[in-house]
Amino acid sequence: MNVAGVDWLILGGLFLVLLGMAFWINSKCRSVADYLVSGRKVRIWLGMGAGIAGEIGLISIAGMCEQGYMRGFGFVLIATMSMLIMTPLFGVFGFGIERFRASKAMSVPQYIEMRYDKRLRIMSGFFNSFAGVLQMSIFPIVGAGFVRVLIGAPEVAFSLGELGIKSDWIIMGILLTCACIFTFLGGYITLIVTNFFQMIIIMGTFYWLGYNLISQIGVQELWSSLEREHGLSAVYPFTGAEGGYTVIWFLWSIMMGILLQFSYGPYLQKYASMDRPRTASLSYLVGSLFGNGRTFVIMGLGVAALAMMGSGQPEGLDVTDTAWGSMATPYFLAQHVGPIMMGILLTSLLFSDISTTDQYILSWSTSIVNDCICPFKKKPFSPRAHIMAVRITIIILCVLFFLFGLVYTPTMPIWEFLWSCATVICGTGIAMLFGMYWRRASTAGAYAAILTCLILTVLDLGARQIWVYRGNEPAKYYWRPEEGAFTIFMTAIILLVLISLMSKRPTKFWDLGETVREMNKGQQA
Repeated sequence: MNVAGVDWLILGGLFLVLLGMAFWINSKCRSVADYLVSGRKVRIWLGMGAGIAGEIGLISIAGMCEQGYMRGFGFVLIATMSMLIMTPLFGVFGFGIERFRASKAMSVPQYIEMRYDKRLRIMSGFFNSFAGVLQMSIFPIVGAGFVRVLIGAPEVAFSLGELGIKSDWIIMGILLTCACIFTFLGGYITLIVTNFFQMIIIMGTFYWLGYNLISQIGVQELWSSLEREHGLSAVYPFTGAEGGYTVIWFLWSIMMGILLQFSYGPYLQKYASMDRPRTASLSYLVGSLFGNGRTFVIMGLGVAALAMMGSGQPEGLDVTDTAWGSMATPYFLAQHVGPIMMGILLTSLLFSDISTTDQYILSWSTSIVNDCICPFKKKPFSPRAHIMAVRITIIILCVLFFLFGLVYTPTMPIWEFLWSCATVICGTGIAMLFGMYWRRASTAGAYAAILTCLILTVLDLGARQIWVYRGNEPAKYYWRPEEGAFTIFMTAIILLVLISLMSKRPTKFWDLGETVREMNKGQQA
């Protein structure tokens, strides 16, 4: 292995400090609201810090490094252009997210019931939870593979005759256990505080690591390697080069980014925990500014791997191109990160996995209990039973993720899988967005939008699997994933508008804009 004894001491010591903090905060959890949304008392700086940590998971790090290695810095320009649109939209004007906080809903399906009807809440709760859980299913195994390559562990840890226990499985079990412990203790009130301190360690580590590696390689060598491997597409995404980004990809990513703010459970749960609507938008503003700088640095690790190793695999390795794209950066870091720094890096990776996995798993467990179980109960849960139901769901999901990891084999880049799953739930975002701003948005129109995104996405994913199963190249499918998703979004929006215009039934619209102004003014007084 590439890990010295001092590295394990650093990792173990910092983990025990964080664990002690979680046990102490657990004693402050006294209600369901505390456990699910921190009692709605999160203020700007704590919310910003926890938000940054919650979006910098080990799966995100692996995906960003993969994109940097495969495509250079082309994505950075797209991220910058997106920031110029998204940051003012949500961070300055509070588009939609302040209205959601003013609705006092704790989840997406809860608002769907308030605005449309109960049956649509149940349906969206099932669909969103399924898509969210499916997306999360690769988090542990992908993160475990990244860590295994980084520490230089063998692929098979133990051999029992013909049965071998893979190192990835052991690491995956450790990651899931850690995330389960922190989620189980104190719920969101624990996560929001521990994530803040994890953010400090994570960000400091990666900024230092990025600076150190670039100093070793040299800016000129880095630039020359990018130019040699990718040409202009390494810094400019819209060259039309094969496998590069396109204008449609950019438009789809903007639309996806907007809709996920109104459909992705972990995002909405974070906004629901803020003390007032304006805090939700301010936390987005500050988090967005920090987040884009973080993306540039982490992608830089993948670019550094490309500059030092080239695009080909080193001798002695025999993995598919898809697998090598995600393995290249940890393989590179294993050769260039020394003792002590390796311990700090491993601690940061563990904390990044905990901070994201616990936030996401709590969100989806909450949605399963609140939106898929509670509507069918004749008698509501007691506060203690409600929290216990969420905790049991957390354990069940961790077991399912582990079982999925035992059989998972990557067939597409990490980000493409995550985005494909997210497309399924964006119909809920369309229904929520129109519901908050358009009086005539009807229940029938909302059904059409949600079902369109679900059915067409599933059909598209299924068709792609059949295409590959028949021996065809994935890149030569009839349309690229972003083209299919963009078409699905536009179809869902058009159907919602047309069906709502044809509907004569009254809607349950109420002016959330007025509520936002009252809550912000009342909190400041």
